[in-house]
Amino acid sequence: MNKFRFLTIPAAALFMAAAVSAHAGQLDRSVTKSGLIVHFGVVPAERAQAVEGSASAPAETVSAPARGSYHLVVALYDKPTGARIDDATVTAKVTRPGPKSGPKVQVKTLQPLKVNDTVTYGNYFDMPWQGRYRIDLSIKRKDSADATNVRLTYDQNF
Repeated sequence: MNKFRFLTIPAAALFMAAAVSAHAGQLDRSVTKSGLIVHFGVVPAERAQAVEGSASAPAETVSAPARGSYHLVVALYDKPTGARIDDATVTAKVTRPGPKSGPKVQVKTLQPLKVNDTVTYGNYFDMPWQGRYRIDLSIKRKDSADATNVRLTYDQNF
């Protein structure tokens, strides 16, 4: 069992490297609001799938990636304490840019993804066009009565 623990460390490193290298031009990947620090990344689906194989995720509840699909991943921290938040419910509404045909808005629950003892939240979204995507998160912490709404923007460049 202990030998498998070491396999997840390279997977986590690969995931972070993929997130950083996929869109190195975008340096602002954090938002702070209402006592939360939200770090996010968008990774091509193929790269995310390679990492998910070595992590524990409820695979049956995560949408299968399609062509032009990207994986949105979010890490949450409590600003006052710096502690990672691993028991939240996160919903993302992704709005695509421009007057293109097809669905303009996608709404999905971000599923917890656990690598070692680290939890992030993620799911796949279709992002086949260049431009600015708007990502609206609704974050419901276990110990809070109200959700925190956070807006992120993501510039898709090929």
